[in-house]
Amino acid sequence: MFRPLAVNIGVRYARSRRSFISFVGALALGGLALSVAVLVFVQAVVAGFEREMNDRILGIVPHVRVAALGTVGDRGAVLETIRGVAGVAGAADVVQGRGLLEKAGRVAGVSLIGVDPETYPRVSRIVEFLVGTEARMPGAGGFEILIGAQVAERLEVVRGDRVTVVLPTPTVTPLGVFARQKRFRVAGVVDTGSQLDRTSAYLHRDDAAKLFRAGALEHEVHVKADSALDAEAVRARITGALSEEGYRAISWMATYGNLYAAIRYTKNMLFLLLSLLVAVAAFNLVSSLVMIVNERRSDIAILRTMGSRSGLVIVAFLVVGTSIAVVGIGLGVGAGIGLGVLAEAGFPWLEDLLGTRLMGEYLITALPVEYTTPDIVRVAATAFVLGLAATLFPAWRAARLNPADLLQHE
Repeated sequence: MFRPLAVNIGVRYARSRRSFISFVGALALGGLALSVAVLVFVQAVVAGFEREMNDRILGIVPHVRVAALGTVGDRGAVLETIRGVAGVAGAADVVQGRGLLEKAGRVAGVSLIGVDPETYPRVSRIVEFLVGTEARMPGAGGFEILIGAQVAERLEVVRGDRVTVVLPTPTVTPLGVFARQKRFRVAGVVDTGSQLDRTSAYLHRDDAAKLFRAGALEHEVHVKADSALDAEAVRARITGALSEEGYRAISWMATYGNLYAAIRYTKNMLFLLLSLLVAVAAFNLVSSLVMIVNERRSDIAILRTMGSRSGLVIVAFLVVGTSIAVVGIGLGVGAGIGLGVLAEAGFPWLEDLLGTRLMGEYLITALPVEYTTPDIVRVAATAFVLGLAATLFPAWRAARLNPADLLQHE
């Protein structure tokens, strides 16, 4: 296949088997591949956290919570008003409060959420994270409860066990004042791989109303927006629609917005900072190409004396540099993807080996990895531009060499 002379010379130099040139080229290639692999892996981890935030956290928690400020009137009319607001994908009436779960002296504080199994899936994907094929949403009147995986682990209970729900509200009896409590059967375990597994428990709305002796302030409406990122706008529209009803609306951004923004900010900052690592590898490529130019001075002099223009020399060494850069970027992207696959698969094994949950105190308790084409293209393009820029000076220096000065000592 025909190739221009400059490209042919550059490819031959890049594939040179001279020991010194091969060693220098290998160093430059290895440094670039390592820096690209680290950047690809870190970007994938941050993108994984962003994915988990969207799929797990924002797929389970309500995008907007609407709470009563006083006596609840016609809840059905309020629900219909909310469902008619632009941007609302679904709304469900819930009864919510705080309490303790107790089993054999072990306790766990949770947020008790009373839901309707028919309507709540319209606003939450909680059913997708039930453990086991027999797990199900709690039924009415059976006093059943769904608990998070970390709560189940702390209480050492499984599906079918009994737990006691203890409320902070006192009950006055002839024998004295006692905390209100009720025995519940565990209908299933929810494992979202997030902090929600240690803070939430779900029961039927009717059972929750009886347990809390629900008044105005226990009733809430959980809302799902068409887009989670539009939740604040939806909240404002709901507030306007219910301005005369005595309700207060709060979006997920009030509780998780800072974390979401931090993930996006961290992704961009890590890309910027780790791009400096690629820049260091590019500087290494500069020094390597300068050494290759010094090694090939006699070749350059012969080409120039045979009538070759300086442009041919520049293109030849640009081909050398870009060849090293392209191979290094390819190896780096492959290594970064492989590292991410191994890290995600090996993280549970490492936790089992150490006997501890390494990320148990964080909102997302696993190590998620998500490779996206735009992220990989951005990394590869940045590395290629830096690598190409690194070849400009050595190529220009090679073209500026004087053939007479080079050949007088040959």
